[in-house]
Amino acid sequence: MSAAIERLLAYQIDARHTPGALVHVERDGKVLARNVAGLLGPGSHAAMHEDALFRLASLTKPVVSLAALMQVDEGRLALDAPIADYLPVLRDLRLGNGVAPLRAPTLRDLLRHTSGFAYETEFREAALREVALKNDIGARMPYVDAADFLHGLAARPLAAEPGRAFRYGFSTDVLGLIVAAVDGVSLGESLRRRIFVPLDMNDTGFEVPPSAHGRLATAFAGDTAWHARVAGYGLRREGRPWMECGGAGLVSTLDDFARFARVLANGGRHRDGRLIPESLFVEMSRNQLPEDVDGPLGFTGAGFGFGLGLAVRLDYGAAAMPCAPGELTWSGISGTALFVHPGEQWFALCFSSNMASRMMARMEFRRAVAQG
Repeated sequence: MSAAIERLLAYQIDARHTPGALVHVERDGKVLARNVAGLLGPGSHAAMHEDALFRLASLTKPVVSLAALMQVDEGRLALDAPIADYLPVLRDLRLGNGVAPLRAPTLRDLLRHTSGFAYETEFREAALREVALKNDIGARMPYVDAADFLHGLAARPLAAEPGRAFRYGFSTDVLGLIVAAVDGVSLGESLRRRIFVPLDMNDTGFEVPPSAHGRLATAFAGDTAWHARVAGYGLRREGRPWMECGGAGLVSTLDDFARFARVLANGGRHRDGRLIPESLFVEMSRNQLPEDVDGPLGFTGAGFGFGLGLAVRLDYGAAAMPCAPGELTWSGISGTALFVHPGEQWFALCFSSNMASRMMARMEFRRAVAQG
């Protein structure tokens, strides 16, 4: 397996898709592959190293989703409760035609991306997409005020009827604000108490201290989309608003995130017990989308549904990647990728700084892993 991964990383670096990358593959506590390749950043004299910090981008979403499910287990959140029960500003939502939806989005909708809170490019109707892009919330994050973010989201139309379409977007940012409100602390502090401290994820958070800025992995200058959408995460700016974005804001190391992935591979368990009970982990890891609801095809290729925070490989049909039925996956726009199979206590991680060819890169990574 390691040889196939080495060839893939060498190609990615030689083709200037990413300056460097880290890989970790593990089954039942045994390391199957560990790769360190390339440089920390373009033009850098620093080699890529295992303490490098990566913007997780959308790999933040499974972390926040798990924290929300911990609150569900505690009886502080309800999966099928309207989100306005927790964030009243989102009570009077409308569709593109100005009509109220048939029902309000729920916490379950946030977790499976059927709330209608789509990213700007996920609006299927051209007119609505154009309106959303004129107020491109995603391009301004994380330098937004949370209250302004919620009011802006409330003012624009939903991309679809809640529960009737998979529309990827700001659902987990909304979820993060609910998690923070329920715990009565910032989202970063809630995640720290619930997940980071129990798992010894000491290098994971929303803000990178100045002393650690030199550890941040960066993309090639030619990857302009990366620098436009990713580079601000982790770097708070004096005098600018700041939001701890539950959908994209965390920064972490490979080993820290491997501790989180290990919990998923072990069905919610860690060395000191469980973060969520088995029954709730089963709910998290099963396909939550009805048969007539489209899924994450544009992000995973064919063959996947979506659970509560992660895509789920179905047990039928063609697939773009050699994932086994029940395998969970998601990735970040920054170039991070996670694959995990709870039934086999297996997971694979690839961390790079690559937005331009990230979809090809993560699919080729999963194929390289399958060669082992």
